[in-house]
Amino acid sequence: MDIEKLQELLNVFEASGLSEIEIEEAGTRIRLKKSQPPLPSVSPYPAMHHSQIEEPGPGVASHPVSRGANFSEDSGVVTINSPMVGVFYVAPAPDQPPFVRPGDVVQEHQTVCIVEAMKLMNEVSTHFPARILKVLAENGEPVEFGQPLFAVEPLD
Repeated sequence: MDIEKLQELLNVFEASGLSEIEIEEAGTRIRLKKSQPPLPSVSPYPAMHHSQIEEPGPGVASHPVSRGANFSEDSGVVTINSPMVGVFYVAPAPDQPPFVRPGDVVQEHQTVCIVEAMKLMNEVSTHFPARILKVLAENGEPVEFGQPLFAVEPLD
C-alpha cells in the first residue's frame, strides 16, 4: 500500500463515525482504532466539556500578564491561561457573539472562551469575579498549555 493511499485511508477513517477498522490488501493488513468512540454532534461544535480556572495566585492558571502586554507586574492584573493545547474560540459558535469582551465583568464560574482539543470543545471559566481587560489570543488560532488567553483584573 503506498503512502498516498494510506493517507487517504487515515483521512476517511478520521472523518468517519467508526471507532475501529481493519483492512487487508495484497498481503498487507492495517488496523486502525480510535482511543475513544466519537461523540455525536448536532451543532457546528462538538460536545463541550468544562474546565475551571483556579483563583488568582501562584500556579499555572494565574500569572502576572506576560508576552508583551502593557501591564505592570504590580498592577494586580492576572491572566486566565489555557488549560490545554488546542484551538482558542471566543464564541460558542461562529454565528454567535463572544462570551466576553474587554470591559466585561465576569462572575465566578462564568465561561470566558472555548479551547478545542482533539475535536472536543472545552469551556474555560473562572473561579473568581474579574473585569476582562484584554483578549491575548486570536480567535481560531492554536494555543499552548499555560498560554495567557485574557488579561483580567480580579474583583473583590
